[in-house]
Amino acid sequence: MTGTEQSLVYRLVTTIRQGRDVTLVLGSGLTAAVVPGVDRMIELADEFVGQALQNTDLQAALAGLRATRRDAALYTAYRRAFTEWLSPVEFDIVVQRATLEAYRPARGTTGGWERVGYHRGVQLEEDRDAWSLPPGVEALGELLAGQPDRFERRVITTNFDPLIEIAVRRAGGTARSLTLRRDGTFAGPIGPADGIDVLHLHGYWRPTSETDERSLLHDPEPPRADDTVIVSALAEALRGDTICVAGYPPGRNDALTRAVGVQSDVLWARHDDDASPAGTALIYVGVDVDRLFPAVRRGLAALPVSLKRAEPPAPAEPVTTTPPESATAPVVAAAGTALHRVHLPTLEAILGTRPSAVELLRQLDYEFRWRRVDDTPDRPLDLVFWPVRLRQPTLIYAVQATVAAALSARGVRVVLCFDDLAGDQHTRSWRARFTDEVERWFALVEGARPPEVDSLVSFCSPGRVAERLQDPELLRRPTHPWAVQLEYYRGDRMILDVARAAKAFPGVGDLEIDDAMVGAQIRTTRAERLMSTPAIWAYLQYLLRDTRPEAVMTLGGEDEAVMWDQWHDTFPDSVGHLFHPVMANVRQDARMLGARSFREVEDHLRKAMRLESWDREDHYLHWIVQHAVVLHRYLRNRPPLSYDGRLLDSWESVRAALLDSRLRPGTVRVIAREVAALLMHESV
Repeated sequence: MTGTEQSLVYRLVTTIRQGRDVTLVLGSGLTAAVVPGVDRMIELADEFVGQALQNTDLQAALAGLRATRRDAALYTAYRRAFTEWLSPVEFDIVVQRATLEAYRPARGTTGGWERVGYHRGVQLEEDRDAWSLPPGVEALGELLAGQPDRFERRVITTNFDPLIEIAVRRAGGTARSLTLRRDGTFAGPIGPADGIDVLHLHGYWRPTSETDERSLLHDPEPPRADDTVIVSALAEALRGDTICVAGYPPGRNDALTRAVGVQSDVLWARHDDDASPAGTALIYVGVDVDRLFPAVRRGLAALPVSLKRAEPPAPAEPVTTTPPESATAPVVAAAGTALHRVHLPTLEAILGTRPSAVELLRQLDYEFRWRRVDDTPDRPLDLVFWPVRLRQPTLIYAVQATVAAALSARGVRVVLCFDDLAGDQHTRSWRARFTDEVERWFALVEGARPPEVDSLVSFCSPGRVAERLQDPELLRRPTHPWAVQLEYYRGDRMILDVARAAKAFPGVGDLEIDDAMVGAQIRTTRAERLMSTPAIWAYLQYLLRDTRPEAVMTLGGEDEAVMWDQWHDTFPDSVGHLFHPVMANVRQDARMLGARSFREVEDHLRKAMRLESWDREDHYLHWIVQHAVVLHRYLRNRPPLSYDGRLLDSWESVRAALLDSRLRPGTVRVIAREVAALLMHESV
C-alpha cells in the first residue's frame, strides 16, 4: 500500500491527535542540503590525504577504490582504508570537517583541518545561530521541543551531525546526544526527565563526553542484520505506537531495517517515486522532509498542550538468528630446513655459543639496517630502556620485543616503560594486556629474561616523586618532568622542535614539512602528546642513577630520533640508541599492523601488492618480510621459510618469488601465516 506526502502529513497529525506516540527514524536525507553527501566526503578525504598527510601509498590505494566502487560502497571502503593505513580515528577528522560545512560563524573560519574534542565541539554547538538548518530540521526541532512526549522523547538517526540537537535547543528545548555501542547499549541511559534523546546509530561528529576522547566517533558501516544484540536494542528503542522513517531508504540488509521491520505500524517515507514494498510498512512516495515537517507542525499548531497517552502496544517478540560460521584460515605447513643466509645461528648451535649483545647490535645494523647511535660501540651493554606509548599491541611492538628479548638473553637488563600519561579509564587493563603480550613475545626467544615493567603514570605519582625528592643522590639529576622542562624549553628551542619530538608530524622528515602540513597537523594532534618527552627523559635520568650512561641504550623507531637528538642537545650523557627503520606511510595504530587472523593478514598483503610501490624499501611488504619474517626467525634461531623448494631467506628471494605469478599466491600465504603466528603467539 502506498501514499503521498499529503497523506503522510494527515496520518502523522491524526495519529498524534488520537493520543498515540510516534517514534521518528531519520536518515541522511534530513540534512543533505547542508551536510555533505558521499561525493563531497570523498573529495574531503582526498584533500586531507594529499594536503595534511601527503601519504602517497594511501593516495594510490584510494585511487584504486575510486576505480572499482561507487556511492555508499566507496565511502565505506574509504573509511576502511583509513583504518588500515592510519588508525581507526583518523577518518573522524574528515567527518568533522564535513560537519562543519554546516557551521557558518559571523566571524572567523573553520575551513582548516581540525580534530574537534569534546569541549571544542560543545563550544561550537553552543553557537546555535551559526549553524545552517534546513526548513525540515528547523520545523522538526520546534515539534520535538514543543511536544516531546508525543515523540517518546527520542529520535533515532543514522546521521553523525548535531543539527537535530541544535534545532531543538534553538526552539527552546533541551537535547542530549547518545551513540550506539557495538555491544547493543547506548552511551548513557535512554529516557530523560525532560528534553529529547537523539540516538545516533552510526556515531556522533564529536566525543559525547570528556572521557570519550579516544573512542571511535563515527562508524559508516551499519550493524549487520544478523547482529541479534543490536537488532534487539534498536527494537527496544522503537517504543512508539507508530514508527515513521524518513530520509533513509528501505530494502537495506542492516540491523536498523530489520528492527523497524518487526514493528506493527510503520510509515516509510521515500523521496523518490519507488513504491516497492518493504515488509508490512506503508510506503509514502515523493516525500520531501523540508515540506513534511513544516506541514506537520502547522497541522499540530492548534493541538492542546497535553493529551492522554494511549496504552503501549505489546512488546515485540525477540529476534534471534544463527550467526554465520566463521571462516577457517588454511594452514600452510612450514617448508624447508635450509640454513639461514646469515649462518651464525647454526654455527652458534654447533659451537654452543652465541654472539654478545654488542655483536648482535652490529648484525642488526649491517644485515637489517637498524641504526645504532653510540659513541662507544665496543663497550658492553648493560641496560636497554624501551619506552612504549600505551596502545593496541601491534606488529611493530612484536618486532621490538623480539629484539629486546634477544638482548636480554645475552645478559642485558631490559626496562619497559609504558607512556600512559594520556590514558583513560581503561589504562590499567590495557597495561595488563600489553604486558602479557610482551611476555609472550619474550618467551619466543630462548634464554630471554622478562623485562622490568613500569609506567610513567606511576613514575609521576606524588608518592614516587616525593621519594625521589628526599633522596640526595637523585637530586643530582632531573628525575621529575618539571625539572626536565626547565632544561628542555630554555634557550633557542622552538615550539616546532617540541612538536616534532612529540611526533606531531609522523613519517615526515625535516625537508618535507611545509606550512600547510604544519597547520593541519597542529590542529589535529592532541596536546597530550607534549607530556611524553619530558616524562620519558626524567625516567631515563632516574635509570642513570646507578648505571653508566655509555652502557645504556634506548630502543625505538627511527621516528623517535628527533626526540633523542634533542636529548643530547640538552644533557651531556652519552646514552646510545637503537632505531629500527620506520614503515613508510603506515601509522602505528593502523589495522594493517594489528590484524588478528591469517585471512586478514593475507588480505592486507594482497592489497599492498596492488600498489606500484609494493616492493619499495621500508614500505609495508618490504618491512614485513625484512623484520617480522627474516629477522624474527634469525633472532629465534629458526630455519628460514621456504615455498615450493625455494628459500625465502631474504627480501631479494621473497621479491623474486612474488614476481613469479605461479609462486605468488603460495608465497603470500606463507608470509601471512608467519606474521599471523607472531601476532597470535602460535608456534611456527
